[in-house]
Amino acid sequence: MDAGDDILSIRGLTKSFYGALALDNADFTLRRGEIHALVGENGAGKSTFIKILAGVYEKDAGEIRIDGRIVNPRAERLPIAFVHQDHAFAEDLSVGENIAFGAGYPRRAGLIDWKAVRSQALEIYETMDVEPLDPDRMVSTLSAPEKAILAIVRTLARTPKVLVLDEPTAALPEADSMQLFRTMQRLRDKGTSMIYVSHRLNELFGLCDRVTAFRDGRHVATEAIADTSTDRLVEHMLGRPVDVLEAGDESAPSSEKIALRVDSLAVNGRGPVSFDVRQGEILGLVGLRGGGQEAIGRAIFGAVPIDGGAISLFGRLLPKKRTIGGSIEAGLRLLAGNRAAESTFPGMSLTENIFANPRIVGGSLWRWNAPKDERIAARQLLERFDVRPRNEAALIDWLSGGNQQKTCLARWLGDSGRLLILEEPTAGVDIGAKLAIHDILRKAAAAGVSMLVVSTDMEEVAALCRRAIIIDRGRKGAELSGAALTMDNLISRSSQGSLNAA
Repeated sequence: MDAGDDILSIRGLTKSFYGALALDNADFTLRRGEIHALVGENGAGKSTFIKILAGVYEKDAGEIRIDGRIVNPRAERLPIAFVHQDHAFAEDLSVGENIAFGAGYPRRAGLIDWKAVRSQALEIYETMDVEPLDPDRMVSTLSAPEKAILAIVRTLARTPKVLVLDEPTAALPEADSMQLFRTMQRLRDKGTSMIYVSHRLNELFGLCDRVTAFRDGRHVATEAIADTSTDRLVEHMLGRPVDVLEAGDESAPSSEKIALRVDSLAVNGRGPVSFDVRQGEILGLVGLRGGGQEAIGRAIFGAVPIDGGAISLFGRLLPKKRTIGGSIEAGLRLLAGNRAAESTFPGMSLTENIFANPRIVGGSLWRWNAPKDERIAARQLLERFDVRPRNEAALIDWLSGGNQQKTCLARWLGDSGRLLILEEPTAGVDIGAKLAIHDILRKAAAAGVSMLVVSTDMEEVAALCRRAIIIDRGRKGAELSGAALTMDNLISRSSQGSLNAA
């Protein structure tokens, strides 16, 4: 294909922050009517690249062309629209009103024409060849895939030539992601060009036409998706060959001692479910979205009320009604799946994030800790968990998703916690960070920490756990271990359980 087929052409894009190169003479081309994947580790330059296109950052050098014309995103409005992982909807407004934010509010006699607002929303859905939502429905009532598609609908109301999708499936299970992919493919067939940023490499095959890999701010490779593989992409991203996911851990836990015993637990009117976690074991609690595994994990931690049953930690029966502070003092830890909303403290330093709760390190709310001692301890933990940058005064906001997650792990694994509950432990992180986090968790297990991985990511559970229990509608389904613990078996048994229970 010649250059005339390129709707977006970028040459020599360069950007530095305080002397450190975030983008180093990077190139990128997007053809008309293609879905082009952009991959790379956190810190590879993807976010800086997108923010330059959006006009958030000024480039230091390079050339950006749309339809052959040199453009400046900082000085003009470009026909490029962006769909981010955080959709930023007005939750208490309707579907039609949220779409009107992008398309504009139709007016009649100087007032908003609400009938036209509804008609406008339906017309945009129809143009996309997508089953429309009721324009009067509140966004707060939508499911995750409905919100993901609404984010695209709202964006396309401005009729962009280029659509940039940044991790739109990070919070979606596989079945819901497929619904979004079908929408993207219909848009491509209608001529929309898309840049698709994702850490889930397996998603790219069957969806994208080409893929570009960045590493250390540089363009490493651009290949047709049909001519590459997951292993090859990982090698491009990391600069070395590596298995994408290691085989599931078939070794025995470090002890036969029971760390956690869950007996006939009922939560949210569902259950009962019973299981044990041994000391040094990583147990997977896996299921489809809405299967109930998250509620079980949170009930164990004390964040969700228990309807019935009993929970014991190292032989000690825990009170059914207890505070989260009481759970932490007992030795329970929870790493929430929604990192931004529940695990990190934006605007605060890494030291403050690590020592956010004095109970974590055996202190009390009224005990004063010397700031110097906290900084030294934080610096040691950042080194131990390979958090970058290793600056205890840096704000958590400055870090990539993977390094934020490592900081949260430093908070929970750097103390005397005895059982860690992890919700979607590597959601929204790149492949390099994923492997590093898996290594951290395996080492913690070998040191005797017990873990419960609560997840919808069958691939991750198969790689990280030595045993997994499928949860369907709050009840225990199949239990898989050893050679039987594979992604295919988890997906198959989870789907069968859902169908059988219907």
